[in-house]
Amino acid sequence: MNNATASDAARLDLSFVRRADRTVIDRRMFAWPFVLTRSFHVDPDRPDCLSVIVQTASGAVHGEDSLAQRLMLGPGTAVCLTNQGATSVHRADPTVRAVETVRLDVASSASLEYLPEPRILFPDAALSQTIELDCATDAYALIFDAFTMHDPCGGARYFRELESTFCLRRSGGEPLLMERTRLFRPDRRIFCGYGAFGSVFIVLPPAHDLRKLQGKLTAALERIKGLYGAVSASPAQAGLAIRLAALDLRYLRQAFENIKPIYREAIVDQLRSENLSATG
Repeated sequence: MNNATASDAARLDLSFVRRADRTVIDRRMFAWPFVLTRSFHVDPDRPDCLSVIVQTASGAVHGEDSLAQRLMLGPGTAVCLTNQGATSVHRADPTVRAVETVRLDVASSASLEYLPEPRILFPDAALSQTIELDCATDAYALIFDAFTMHDPCGGARYFRELESTFCLRRSGGEPLLMERTRLFRPDRRIFCGYGAFGSVFIVLPPAHDLRKLQGKLTAALERIKGLYGAVSASPAQAGLAIRLAALDLRYLRQAFENIKPIYREAIVDQLRSENLSATG
């Protein structure tokens, strides 16, 4: 359904609940350019997990766009959300920039994989994006954020501005992690030859062995040629943060594909341990 008016900021507003051992959508609201079609239960390791693909009618982010998303995961739900492909961010007039805000609320025992495809920043693009994640203490989250650059003329023209903020809270408390990045009219020298960049945030309950998980992730990233990666613990033992720089987008995608199964393995192992404790 679409209840937004033309004057509203474009939005996607989804709420998820657990019913009959599966996650389903119980509220879906979207306004142009967002489009939401059928969702699926396709994960053999997590049959309760709902896979959602968000599409955009415009296929790109334009100079004066104002985009807002909210995902609310109820207790015990499991959601994997991605979009239809890498999103182009086109040039903006000198006095404007596109704005995107994403709010993610993950309730007790829920798990969220928020896996948008990378942004492709065209010459003179300007984008300000914010991701706010509020994750219950016993919940899980995997958040991807990435961008690359493209000059259709084959030159070395870059975007005008990129401002990115990630904020992590646990159970509505004070921010545990606040990461901000701002690049304004970047010079090619600051990229040191790399062409694609990404951040990954893994949020886990306190019971997990972060050092062991950090070692697995580091080993997986070291095997990828054309990639520089660093894995560090988040404040208050809330999880792990990963920074990535790649020669081009294919190496960044490979890194994401290596990170995802390690994160899922951590969830499955924890669920098995909890089930054994409950039956024992």
